[in-house]
Amino acid sequence: MENYSLSLDVSTTNVGVALWNEKGGLMELKHLELKIDKNISVEDRYIYKSNLFRDYLISFKQRVEEEYGCVINNVFIEAPLSNTPKNINTTAMLLGFNGIACYTIYQIFDVIPKKISVHDSRKIFCPEFIKTTKKRTGEVKETLSFPKGWKNKEKKEYVREKVAKLEPHIEWFYTRNDTIRDSSYDMSDAYCVGYSGLKVMRIL
Repeated sequence: MENYSLSLDVSTTNVGVALWNEKGGLMELKHLELKIDKNISVEDRYIYKSNLFRDYLISFKQRVEEEYGCVINNVFIEAPLSNTPKNINTTAMLLGFNGIACYTIYQIFDVIPKKISVHDSRKIFCPEFIKTTKKRTGEVKETLSFPKGWKNKEKKEYVREKVAKLEPHIEWFYTRNDTIRDSSYDMSDAYCVGYSGLKVMRIL
């Protein structure tokens, strides 16, 4: 069986999912909506969402093994931001859910997922925004620098548009007002994480 790779962008609302073949070609780019009954208490929702994530991965694993004749032996996951003190409760929730997701991945695929930060994945995926400076010691420092004034949404849209150019067959999701849904950004982030992970492993 061929060795495939899986990359994920996990949040508590949507999960971006990208599947790559052994040569680093994109096979699928999808998203999972973690939609549960609104009557479930807020403090218990992470359990139900964890179950949805687990059930999806079990079904996903079985389907791709049968459809592509592959085994997933690499998993990349976007590491959640941990330096946002203004939203400490949200940060704690994301860190906790990410830990559950990583353990679930390990249980299902018998693979320890490799965590890649947003900064590191964008640094590899968007080399056009890398600025190099040479220190007095001769050491060259590389810094990721998006255009001044860009907010997080603008950075996400740039990444999505770049993915769309590389993979023109991908179908994106829009709101009724014809704006990009957040689920589309989860998909492009999953692609960005997978691309960078495959680059590091020299598969791409």
